[in-house]
This record gives sequence, structure tokens and C-alpha cells, in this order.
Amino acid sequence: MFDTAGFFGGLQNSFEKVYTTPLVIEEVRDSSSLGSLSFSMITNKVIIMEPSQMALRKVDQVLRELNERSLSKTDKSVIALAVDLSPAVVFTDDFAIQNALIRLGIRFQPVRLGRKAEEVRSYSYVCKGCGKVFKEPVKSCDVCGGEVKKSVAKVFQREG
Repeated sequence: MFDTAGFFGGLQNSFEKVYTTPLVIEEVRDSSSLGSLSFSMITNKVIIMEPSQMALRKVDQVLRELNERSLSKTDKSVIALAVDLSPAVVFTDDFAIQNALIRLGIRFQPVRLGRKAEEVRSYSYVCKGCGKVFKEPVKSCDVCGGEVKKSVAKVFQREG
């Protein structure tokens, strides 16, 4: 399984078959990655699949539990397809995706960063000025007008 970083890294040519979603394919736009991706698609190395609605609902549930609001529709589709294809290994450098994958018990590998998430984190959103905690991300605090930042609320140790 690849997110967009896997295709930017050209990793698809290192495997016999690679699975991804249509939304990931749409994100690959630079000429070098597109050329490599086109070759891989012509040789049938890339399998493009839509995740099931059941898997998407499961991902949404986990993201609600973690209060993770930063993932795009594309990111969610990658995680959901990994749920459908489990056991799977997802190649991604995105720590928010990795966080959800840990929670779901799905293996992953970094693409270029050489490091990966080791624990599950849940989040809150905290005003840098007055410390007010928000459940949802907001641009500014309604109390003091300060900047609101994503903050780790709880850390769960990785299982296994």
C-alpha cells in the first residue's frame, strides 16, 4: 500500500504489485513521479482500488477517538484501503497516518524520513495565549484571540 510519498519516492518499481487509491493517483503531479507512475501502471504493477464504506467508517471512528482532524480525504482512503487489504504494509512518511495505522494494528514503513511513529497519540487544540482547550480545531481563541495549536492530549503505548 502506498500513499503519495511512495510514488514520489519511486518505490512502486521495487515491488511486484502496489495497491493504492484513485485519490492518491490524482495527487501525483510532478513530471518525474508521473513518468515513473505511468510506466508502473502500463506494466500492471499498480492496482488502484476504492476502499469499502465499512472501512471508511472504521477509519472515521478511530480518527474521532484520537481527535485527529488533520487528515485529508486522500489520507483516509489510504488507511481505509489498508483496513480492507489487511494484513498490509503501508508506505508513508505522514505521522498522522502512521498514528491511525498503529491504532488499527496495521504495519507501515517510512519512505524517506527514516523514522516513524512509535506510539498512538490523541489530540486536543489549545490556545497558546490563555490555555483554553478546544475539541475541534479553530483559527483563534474566542476568549483571548490567541493562536490555537494542535497539542498531544494523551499518549498510548504501541501494542506488540
